[in-house]
Amino acid sequence: MNFNQQISDYIYYYPDAMDRDTCNKIINHFDKEAEWKQSTFSAATVNTGSSKVSMEEYWIGSPLPYYKDIEKTFKFCVDDYIHFHDNIKSTEYTDFRMNRYGEGGFMKSHIDNIHHSHGQKQGYPHLTSLIFLNDDYEGGDFVLCGDKSIEKMQGSAIVFPSNFMFPHEVKEVSKGKRYSIMTWIL
Repeated sequence: MNFNQQISDYIYYYPDAMDRDTCNKIINHFDKEAEWKQSTFSAATVNTGSSKVSMEEYWIGSPLPYYKDIEKTFKFCVDDYIHFHDNIKSTEYTDFRMNRYGEGGFMKSHIDNIHHSHGQKQGYPHLTSLIFLNDDYEGGDFVLCGDKSIEKMQGSAIVFPSNFMFPHEVKEVSKGKRYSIMTWIL
């Protein structure tokens, strides 16, 4: 066991995971075509409502448009992560949740170590991964572990463990709309 490891050793950031053109196409398509729903917050097996989150969500599954592009991006990042952390054996993904935060949108600090959420596959996730689809908004910082603000860059992605050591949040969006896509790896 290496006692010199830091929490940040388990947070991987991929600055060019998806090209800008694909990000824009995904935003344009789903912004117009998706049936967006107000997101709610879950704790363990109980839906706790919307007091901890103000965003809209849309679940993307196969064979919806851009599913393969999103899947390819997540697979690249997660496979790279698992290459360096080979104790993670499971690589089953939930469907992809697209998040849309308008002005005033936010998600309070939480962890993703839940058994099931939003009708998705059941099982505790090992990893959380997000793709940041745009960077033309103000506020809306993604913050991990209380003080690690992740750089806003269109097409970037992040992978980190889904446990109590990695609380994360989205700060309030002050201008524009913020789009991201996430998945849990079981």
